[in-house]
Amino acid sequence: MVKEETVCLMYIKEVNFSVILPILEREDIILGFPKALESIYQNTIKPDQVVVTIDGKVSKHFEEILKTYEYKNKLDLVWIPSKVGLDKALNLGLLKCRNEIIFRADGDDINKTNRFEVQLPYLIDIYDIVGSYVDEYDEDDKYISTRKVPQTDKAILKMMPFRNPINHMTVGFKKSQIINLGGYPELFLKGDYGLWIKLKAANLKFLNIDKSLVKAKTGKRMIKDRGGWKYIVSEFFLQKFLLKNGLTNIFLAIVIFFMRSSVFALPEYIRSLIYLKFLRSR
Repeated sequence: MVKEETVCLMYIKEVNFSVILPILEREDIILGFPKALESIYQNTIKPDQVVVTIDGKVSKHFEEILKTYEYKNKLDLVWIPSKVGLDKALNLGLLKCRNEIIFRADGDDINKTNRFEVQLPYLIDIYDIVGSYVDEYDEDDKYISTRKVPQTDKAILKMMPFRNPINHMTVGFKKSQIINLGGYPELFLKGDYGLWIKLKAANLKFLNIDKSLVKAKTGKRMIKDRGGWKYIVSEFFLQKFLLKNGLTNIFLAIVIFFMRSSVFALPEYIRSLIYLKFLRSR
């Protein structure tokens, strides 16, 4: 008698899905892109389409590298002549995806070999958005922490006003639902967070798997980027967007805005301590 797990694996191997991978010309991405791409194709279940969006002009050297991979791996490249930012690049990439089920991946992150095998059954069944924990590594590939997120749909909704409850680089979703709701919103520095807000406001069902399925490069650059006036401004627009979609109230929005903004205003080394000591697990 064939085991149930074998039957399930045989079934999901027949499901076509796309992976969308946005990149731009940056040193860490140039170095990490080959391994990131390799990790996608080394999965136990492989996509039948990988869409790579290239945001802005690139050097001749990087263009040749991309064209080599385009031929070797049969990538679908979306060339964007001038830089438009991550959210618009992803919306353009979504239009190129030919499958209903789409997974996000980053240009310098490593997808664990069972990622798609683990997430696909949930997307085929009852869930609309499926993410996971993520292991974070520094520039020297040294483990830093694990970003754990709430697992159930109810817990994800509860966290939504306070903190992004989805690790963007781990997510899988359904194309038609994203397109029908207008794609990634133009929400300053918070496009992915804004998308989850829109999807939750539309009563779509979320799940986070309680294991790490992606190794993400974060380190000092992430801490440095997540601070200053631009993040305070983005937090204002985020709370406004939560209010608009009925996922918070005015009192809570004001409290959360000032709490999070105070962290963004701190010196980099103190922000680093807060992220590692209070917002991550080791």
